This record gives sequence, structure tokens and C-alpha cells, in this order.
Amino acid sequence: MSDVRSSDEVTYERLNLRVEGIDLVVAVSRRAGTRAPIVFLHGFGSTNEDDVDIAYDAAFAGRPFLAYDAPGCGETDCEHLSEVSIPFLVDTARALLLADHDPGRVLSFVDIEGNVAPEDCFLSRQVVTYPSDDAQRFFDDFI
Repeated sequence: MSDVRSSDEVTYERLNLRVEGIDLVVAVSRRAGTRAPIVFLHGFGSTNEDDVDIAYDAAFAGRPFLAYDAPGCGETDCEHLSEVSIPFLVDTARALLLADHDPGRVLSFVDIEGNVAPEDCFLSRQVVTYPSDDAQRFFDDFI
């Protein structure tokens, strides 16, 4: 761990991680608590900061949470962005959360955007099917 700072019970840190042989420095926001924890996984174009506001809602007082920037997003550094794929993102989540080693620890899964399958993900589908490897051209055409 490195670069740890706290603000109103929320801790911000950058964790060194190696996933599938690729070095990552993952930006994490978290809070401790005594109730069942919440883990936030953001979508394309988002960051962990999109979820930190929950820490300040009275309904979630005492509830720990973990949110992080996925590789290629926000403040997470990824050694080889060209290697980022859906399986790589899943392996990154597993490396951070380890929930797959004890499925009984997961009380529920809530998808607030409705994008569980690729066919539901309008923007992600556009990224995958776009005929150019030029990211700037994709964004210019999309906008």
C-alpha cells in the first residue's frame, strides 16, 4: 500500500497489485464499519468517486464499503492497457475482493445500471464493435 489519506471516515489509498502478470496501482476508496459491507464496481467511463457519496448518506451509516477505479479508469495505473478485457476486469475484482473464495460472504448483487450482459451495454458494445483501433477517432465519432 502507498499514498494513504483519510477524509470523513473514508480512506483513499493506492494499492500495488499484479493481475495476470500485469502490474497495477489501483485507486481505492473505503470505509470501515460494523454492518454488512457494500462493494461498488463501476462501469465504463466512471470512477470510484461516483460511489463515495454513499458514505455520507445517513441510511448507510455504519456500513463499510469498498470502491475502486478499474484498470484504465480514474486514477488506477495499468502497465499494459491493451491487455484490459472483461476477464481481466473480473480477475482484478477477484484480486481485490476475494469474494469468489467464500461465496457465502456475498449477501446480494444489485446492478444499478442494468448492464450485466454485453448486449445490454450500449456504450461498451460500441467500443467493442467499433471498426477502428484509434480511441480518439471513436470518441470523436461517438460524440
